Amino acid sequence: MALVGGTAGVAAAHTTGAQVAAAKKPSASAPVFPLGAVAKKGDAFYYYEADGKGGLKPRQASGAKFTDVTQATWVDRDADGRQDGNYYVERGDLKFIGLAGHARTVVPGFGHFKDTILSPGNLAGSRQSDLLARSKSGHLSLYTVKEDGTFSGENLVPGKEWGQYTDLAGRGDLTGDGKTDIVARDKSGTLWLYKGTGKANKPFEARTKVGGGWNKYTKVFSNGDLNGDGHSDLLAVDGKGALWLYKGTGKAAAPFTSPVKIGNSGWNQYRLVY
Repeated sequence: MALVGGTAGVAAAHTTGAQVAAAKKPSASAPVFPLGAVAKKGDAFYYYEADGKGGLKPRQASGAKFTDVTQATWVDRDADGRQDGNYYVERGDLKFIGLAGHARTVVPGFGHFKDTILSPGNLAGSRQSDLLARSKSGHLSLYTVKEDGTFSGENLVPGKEWGQYTDLAGRGDLTGDGKTDIVARDKSGTLWLYKGTGKANKPFEARTKVGGGWNKYTKVFSNGDLNGDGHSDLLAVDGKGALWLYKGTGKAAAPFTSPVKIGNSGWNQYRLVY
C-alpha cells in the first residue's frame, strides 16, 4: 500500500468513521462503518460517511493509495459498532492497520490461496469480530481475531457451496436474533441468507433464499446501519454505476425492503468497495 503523506491518510479515514459512528449510537448488531472505495485508475482510497438518513455524505480523499491491494475489509475488534481497523491483502500478504496507523503483516502469502475476506462481526461467540476468508478452492474459514489484529484460532466453515458465490456480504445482525449473519450471491444471481449461530465450529445455519435477480449488480456489500433505524442494511452497485440501498428489516423471512437508489452514477469507477 503506497501511502500519500504516510499512514496518516488511512488513520484519518478510520478516525472520521469512528466519530460518525459515535454520533449514530451504533451497536455490534447494527454497526455504522464508513464506506471505503478504491479507484480503478490510480488506486486512490476514498471514504464516505453515513448520513444516518439512508444516504452518504460527499466522499473524502484519505491521502492513501491502495496500490497492490487486492482485498480489504473493515473490522470492529471490540464490538462497539465502530470500525477500528482494516484488514487488507497487499502483494499476497494479509496485513492489518489500526486507528494508530501502524500496519503489520498478519499472515504472509495469505492472498496466494485466499480470494475473499470479510469481517461481518462476532461469529464465534467472543467479544471481538471475526474474519471470514474463502480459499481459491472454495473452502470458507473463520478466523477469531485478537485485539492486536492477529488470530487466536481458525475453523473451517461447514459446507461445500462457498465456491459458487460471487459476493459475500453483511455487517451485524440481519435477522433480529442478536447474532451476526451474512448473505451470499451465487453465479445465477440468487441471494442467500446465512443466519448466524454464534458457534465457531458451525457459525451458520442452513441457507435460506432471499430472492433472485441480483446479477444486475456488479457489487454487493454492506457498511452496517446506513439509515439509523437499528437494522443493518445492504448496498449494491448496478451495471450503470448507480448505488442502491436495501434497508434492513431485522426479519429472517424478508431481511430487506425494496431497493432505493441513493447514488445516480459513478460507482463503477471503483475496483474495491467495502
